Amino acid sequence: MGVSGAVATTREQEEEQFLIQRAQMADRAAWDEIFQVNYHRVYAFVFTRVGDREAAEDIAADVFVEAWKSIQRFTYRGIPLISWLFQIAHNLMSDFLRKRSKLRTETLADDGADIADPRDEAQSVAEWQSVSAAFKKLTAEQQQVLFNRFVEGLSLAETATAMGKGENAIKALEFRALKSVRRILGGGAVAQEVVR
Repeated sequence: MGVSGAVATTREQEEEQFLIQRAQMADRAAWDEIFQVNYHRVYAFVFTRVGDREAAEDIAADVFVEAWKSIQRFTYRGIPLISWLFQIAHNLMSDFLRKRSKLRTETLADDGADIADPRDEAQSVAEWQSVSAAFKKLTAEQQQVLFNRFVEGLSLAETATAMGKGENAIKALEFRALKSVRRILGGGAVAQEVVR
């Protein structure tokens, strides 16, 4: 499995590189494929962080608009395209959460409504930014295993199949990834929430 898995990974990388090259030439079929393959994952990534279905749909759609605008500057280096899309999503989510926090603060100032304390909102944003920063420090495989297991909700067997590895390898990879996140976050409340 190790050899065939490595070959599959190389083949997948070559296919993705070709897909990106086609997208850079404004090939509509390539963009349709990029959207079809990645939209659900981008949406899930956003929804788990903003907790609002409509906002998550809007942000996920905006991710692909931004990707279309900036694909010419994208250089493929063997890291899956989804990682780049997640980075765009992270930036759009940060903007969204800042605007939402500002809007809530202004609403409170305007009508004195009893809404969530902006300090709580800011803490929530800061916590997710910490998690996101920790996630970026993981290897690409560690990021993928955590995303597959905790965002997409795949089983160990499904994750093993998706990543071309055995279940024991996935268990070990997940354990190391969670341990790294816990270490990076310092083992505080946020770390416990993320890894439980």
